[in-house]
Amino acid sequence: MLGVNVLVSGIFGYVSIVCWIVVLMPQIHLNYKRKSCDGVSLAFYVMWSLGDLFNLAGALMENLIFTAILLPLYYILTDCVVLSQFYIYRNNHYCSDGHLEEGHVDEERALLSNQHSSGACNGDGRSEAGRDGHEHGRKTAFASTNSILISLALCLLAITFAVHYYHANIDWFKHIGMRQAIAQIFGYLSAAVYLGAYIPQLVRNYRTKSTEGLSLLMFILVIVANVTYCLSILTFQRPTRDYLQKYASWLLGASGTIWLELGVLYQFFIYRPGHRSAENADQNDGP
Repeated sequence: MLGVNVLVSGIFGYVSIVCWIVVLMPQIHLNYKRKSCDGVSLAFYVMWSLGDLFNLAGALMENLIFTAILLPLYYILTDCVVLSQFYIYRNNHYCSDGHLEEGHVDEERALLSNQHSSGACNGDGRSEAGRDGHEHGRKTAFASTNSILISLALCLLAITFAVHYYHANIDWFKHIGMRQAIAQIFGYLSAAVYLGAYIPQLVRNYRTKSTEGLSLLMFILVIVANVTYCLSILTFQRPTRDYLQKYASWLLGASGTIWLELGVLYQFFIYRPGHRSAENADQNDGP
């Protein structure tokens, strides 16, 4: 007969699985509906996918509980869907030459006609909108590069912490053997990448002062999934020192990102259209 703790852990685990099964569906649907991924940081998903790979490798080598192995495997499949949307929808907005998507061809022609009649085009016929689009593309690329560099720096900091933790607990690592030690390294790498992955998205939202194109439901589900995932581990058995050390990296990756996810939720609140409009109105009415 199963103990109460195992039953409770199983409930939390399957709630987490259900959340993770549907977590990316709102974002995938939103991208499909808008035919665009312009609200999502590519660096966020690339690093998230890398973290999932490390997570799966570590979970398999450490022979973790079923939910800890099944989840990263499913993550990788859904990551591939979102990354494919970046590829499919990459040309739907301004390209490097500033052209608009096909659905706005008539509007673009009308604007170009008006600009041509008023002398707004330059010598080679390229419109001001084209130059603005090109400049916007360069700024976006620069911002993405900075976000990636910041994320890599944070990952390096987390890896440094993991190395320090390894040296501080070297006797325990020797005790568990090489296979489990490598699994723990993968676990800490996944935690480091997960923590760093949210930085590009937070930076992008801050710079654009918008969360348009992001699914609020996705981040709510991510928080619920991570909370129940941690609870499924902590309630599975009495949390002894060895047990907590075994799952420490996975608990760090799940619980640490919750604070960053709450940061994204806060951005949804402060950058919501009504809130921004009220702020602008207050500024306009000011002295």
